[in-house]
Amino acid sequence: MIPLHCQHINCRRPAWNGRNPVAVEDFSGLFEEGTVTAFRCSGDGKTGLLMNILGMIERPDSGEIHVLGKAVLKMESQSAHRLRDGAFGYLFTHPHLLPSFTAAENIAMPYLRHHGNSIDSARDRIAEVLEVSGLPLSSANLAVANLDEESLWRVAFARSIVHHPKILVAVSPPAAFLLPLAKAHATATGLVVLWNAGDTPAVAACDGLLASEKTK
Repeated sequence: MIPLHCQHINCRRPAWNGRNPVAVEDFSGLFEEGTVTAFRCSGDGKTGLLMNILGMIERPDSGEIHVLGKAVLKMESQSAHRLRDGAFGYLFTHPHLLPSFTAAENIAMPYLRHHGNSIDSARDRIAEVLEVSGLPLSSANLAVANLDEESLWRVAFARSIVHHPKILVAVSPPAAFLLPLAKAHATATGLVVLWNAGDTPAVAACDGLLASEKTK
């Protein structure tokens, strides 16, 4: 089963994220297990809008999107929300961590939301994703307010994969150093990665590249 594919996506926004009108026109794509696709930012909002659509954050005007074999645009909103919550991990332009919480507590939140257990039950999984993210286990009990910028992003990456999502959508994280880690994790687990990587050299590690003209 292909984790994510879409056909003939069209979406027009008269204003989006404070920008001028933005449109994605007749976009089709197929994203297979274990692949990393880089999206090159168009600078006009099209790339961000497309990634939000693929990540089930924005709903397009027309087209078809299938996530884990389900036609998401035909689903009721509550069912679509549950699918999105379990199938996707996200990275955005900021880490969005709670500064008064430890790294482990921040990472554990998606895991606990799905498994409904205590922080102790998530300890082994937290240790796994800390290692994947390139952080020592000793960082688990540190308050994120005391971490440097790079470590904050590593914690955010760990949080995005802790609940075993099938698809990771990295909309615009200014943390290209994480891309090789995401690639390695995708190869090991079958995770699909969609990453707005701009023109960073890390794009060379990706399996495919979608430039802005592909969204027209």
